[in-house]
Parts: sequence; structure tokens; C-alpha cells
Amino acid sequence: MSTFTEQEISASIGPLAAAAGVLNRPARPMLSRDADAIYWMGRYVERAEHVARMLLVNANVLIDVGDLAPRMQNRLWQNIYVVLRLEEPQHDADKPMAEKVQRAMTFDAENPSSLLSCLTRARENARGIRENISAEMWEALNTLYWSIRSDEARRKFEESPDGFWRSVMTESMLFQGLTDQTLAHDQRWQFTQLAKHFERADITCRVLEVNHAMLAVSDMMAESTVRNINWMAVLRSCCCLEAYRRSHLGDMDPLKVVAFVMLEKNYPRTVRFSVRAASEAISRIRAGVNPTSVDEAERILGRLDAQLEYAEIGEVLDVGVPAYLEKIQFALADAAMAVQKAYFLH
Repeated sequence: MSTFTEQEISASIGPLAAAAGVLNRPARPMLSRDADAIYWMGRYVERAEHVARMLLVNANVLIDVGDLAPRMQNRLWQNIYVVLRLEEPQHDADKPMAEKVQRAMTFDAENPSSLLSCLTRARENARGIRENISAEMWEALNTLYWSIRSDEARRKFEESPDGFWRSVMTESMLFQGLTDQTLAHDQRWQFTQLAKHFERADITCRVLEVNHAMLAVSDMMAESTVRNINWMAVLRSCCCLEAYRRSHLGDMDPLKVVAFVMLEKNYPRTVRFSVRAASEAISRIRAGVNPTSVDEAERILGRLDAQLEYAEIGEVLDVGVPAYLEKIQFALADAAMAVQKAYFLH
């Protein structure tokens, strides 16, 4: 039987140990400008999906409801501006509210939350960091961008607004899937997750807050069928309808809708899930940059995550649904600002 000398064993193990050392070496922190770009790329793509879905849901709910007072129709469309914290544009004042909102939220380059603006900014950020994202991600985002900037875009929109908005939603989700499947789950990926879940939690809170305020005082609440259609629209706007129906049969109870969209822990479109995902992402980013510390964003999101984990609908009602949702939004805004200061502004 042959034996190896100590020198031979050391000689054979040395290169392997060296290679293992290289493989296990912690990744260097991203450059702040690259982290900033990948973060905002993620937020704008997520925002585009939400805007497209709100436009689609609003158009469909008015068909489902049937005859609805013009004042209430206008308010439903104006709610999109309220959700996105936008001033109502003064141009095209003579046009019907539905047409004005649809065009402003789809093609208006001066509107910072229009589909055109969101996808333009997402692509600009992606173009600056092409070496940090996969070719598949770039191709998907570039295709989505040109689908709304092309000469054919407005013609397609005129022929089928619903189809146009659906394509934006589908391509946005395709981009996110490609991000998960073609990007290493390192700091770059963690920043995309942080961005996505910040944006998702924030807009979901706004959709709940604005629609709860409207439906709580509206005459539409008097008729159960119309009320149910509108609460279904709220769930569709949050991409939660099917998941809610699997958990709650029968009537669209407003408290159950609010509780599900806010507090359900296992569905990836709820506020609680997004806060937990954002908290985990910032914790892993911080661990890769400075393992011995806890930064301000991590503290804020950790406290908010714990609050939502143990929250009950009764205490939400004690505070008031709008006030409770506002507190979550303020915490998210503080956490987002802390991320900016810690990772981007230096």
C-alpha cells in the first residue's frame, strides 16, 4: 500500500486551501453609486407594475359596477393621484377625468410616476450598471422600455388600454423573476429586494388608506353588491384577491380585507411580508459591509416587523386604520432615508 509523505500531502492540499480561501472571501461592498442605481432601478420597475395595475383595476371596476354617479367615477380616478402623492395636472381640463388620468399616468413624461417616467428612469439606472446586472435583466427591461417609447405604443394603447397595462405588469414580473434567477444573491440582489419591498409596502399602505377613507364614507357602502365589488377592486390593486378568497369565504368584510392585506405573513404582496423581506435584506447588506454594527434602517425595520408580527386588528381599529397605515408609511420613509444616508450619500 502506498503512503504519502507530509510534504506531498501539504503540496496537494495547499492549492485547494488557497482556492477555498478565495471562494470564501467575503464580497467587497458595492460602490455607493452602483448600489444607488440598482436600488432605484428596482423601485421604479415595481412602481410601474403598481401604476399599471391601478389603472387596469379602475377601468374594470367601473364596468363591473355599471351606472355610477359621475362624481364618484371622477373620485375613483382621482384616487390614483392621491395614492401616488401627485398634484392633479391642470392641462386637458376639458377632457373626461378617466381619459385625462389614463393618459397622464401612462405617457406623460412630466409626471414622475407615469409608466413612461418610471420605465425611463429604471432603464437609465440599469444602463449605468450593466456590468452589475445580468444580460437577461437588461434585455427584459430594455424591451419593456421600448414597448412604451416606440411609435406603435400609442396605437396599441388606443386599441386596447387593458392589454397595454397588462403587458407592463407581466413584463415587470418577468424582470423580477429574471433578477431572482440570473443574478447572484449577493449585495446586488439584496438591494433589488430591499427596493422592491420598500416600494410594495409603501404603495400597498397608500392603496388601503385612500380606498378605506373613500369607502367608509361613501354612499356605495349602502349596497352590499357595489361595496363588495369595490373591496374586490382594492384587493386586485394589491394583487391579493385570490389569496384573500382562499382564506376568507363569502362577503368582502372590510376589516378582514384590511387585516389580510396588512398582516398576512405568508403572502408576498402584503405589508407584513414586505416589511419582513426588507428587514432581512438590509440586515444581510449590513452584515456584508459592517458585521459588528446595526444601522438605523435595520433598527427601524426590525421594530416595524415586530410590531406587525404581533399586531391584531383590534389595536389597529383603536388607533384607526388610516392613522395606523400612516405610521407604517412614516417608518418606511425613515428607513428608506436611513438607507440613503448609510449606503448611497458618500
